[in-house]
Amino acid sequence: MFTRRKTLTIAGVAAAALVIGLAGCSSEPAAEEGPVEIRFTWWGGDARHELTNAALDAFEAANDDITVVRDFGGFDGYLDKITTQYAGGNSPDVIQLYNEVLVEFADRGQLYDLNKAVDEDLLSLEGWPQDVVDMTTVGGELSALTFGSTTHAYFFDETKSAEFGVETPAEGYTWDDLGAYSAAIAKASDGKVWGTTDLSHSYQIFEVWAKQHGEEFLTADGIGFTQETLESFWQYWADLRDAGAVPSPDVSTEYLGTPYDAVVQGVVTSTFLFTNQFQSVADSTPSELSISRMPGESPDPGQYLRSAMNLTVSSQSKHPEAAARLVDFLLNSEEANEILGTDRGFPSNANVFGPATTGLEGPSAEAADIFEAVRADGSPAPVPAPIGSAAVNTLFSEYAQQVQFGQLSVSEAATQFLAAAESELG
Repeated sequence: MFTRRKTLTIAGVAAAALVIGLAGCSSEPAAEEGPVEIRFTWWGGDARHELTNAALDAFEAANDDITVVRDFGGFDGYLDKITTQYAGGNSPDVIQLYNEVLVEFADRGQLYDLNKAVDEDLLSLEGWPQDVVDMTTVGGELSALTFGSTTHAYFFDETKSAEFGVETPAEGYTWDDLGAYSAAIAKASDGKVWGTTDLSHSYQIFEVWAKQHGEEFLTADGIGFTQETLESFWQYWADLRDAGAVPSPDVSTEYLGTPYDAVVQGVVTSTFLFTNQFQSVADSTPSELSISRMPGESPDPGQYLRSAMNLTVSSQSKHPEAAARLVDFLLNSEEANEILGTDRGFPSNANVFGPATTGLEGPSAEAADIFEAVRADGSPAPVPAPIGSAAVNTLFSEYAQQVQFGQLSVSEAATQFLAAAESELG
């Protein structure tokens, strides 16, 4: 969807055109003169669109010299759209971008260094933890700032579990406890419902597993885990499949991207999600849900506070100053965070955490408790993913699926995946 909320006056268009023309004569951004129009693109659902549009209305009310064109839609095809726009020299000024591709965009010189905006007092980092800033700093340039933080979580359908007479795992549960719970649900339902989805394809689950084993999924230098650790992860899920404790591969494939839908649709009674998704999932089912940290978080936690998504400014922007003012408003103003709430996750700026979370109750408040628990004793956030990491993430899922369908053994898949991943990472 692509909307324009204001129409520039003729004088405004002329002034904006003048600025663009001047900018084309110099490598340095031209000073903003008169009304300008910038474009902001993001993905999300209807609720996010409504909140974001309200925040942009507030920004425009406070900045009558800037009009924000809103370019939004679903996640499918989002990256292809942006890539095409960049190729045509027509990228949006402000872009919501996920972390896995941040380094690739930065390496191609497609992102504006936000340090310049900080130096010009257009963007404040007051209230931002340094390690969070470092998480989006690539090659010494501030390529992005997190537009919401989140963390992994596991959630359980308490209503369905009770109907099958199976207790959900207690706090501090292990991976083996999860497996036993899932097998008990499958047995109680005569194999019609399972206790959890098969998550062997998910690099996001494996990165928690690797941290719990004292390793990393990816480091700045490439692969951060041993083949033994990867095999132990894939073997764990293979054992659950062999025991009939998780759905068959053809059923699991239906929920690769949205495992929580398997709970909503009554196929399984638990699975993984991110904390910022819990409220919407809870709203989608009449069942009572509970949320907990991932299995196996003691003694060595694997969860960390991760970027839910980022805000970036395009290096193609003709109005980087206006774009930086929008980024500053969305990330640092109490007004914007009161409106945006926690739809994208919790704000990284501690100074606006209160406005964003005031009034949380029910599932949202329970998710906030998980987030705060991980803040207190979680694992450190990983460094920015290296170039090629997006391809590695895809490869991880593809090789895991070959194990699921019996096309490769765990050992064969791990060996071949590591070779392919190292090739992608150079």
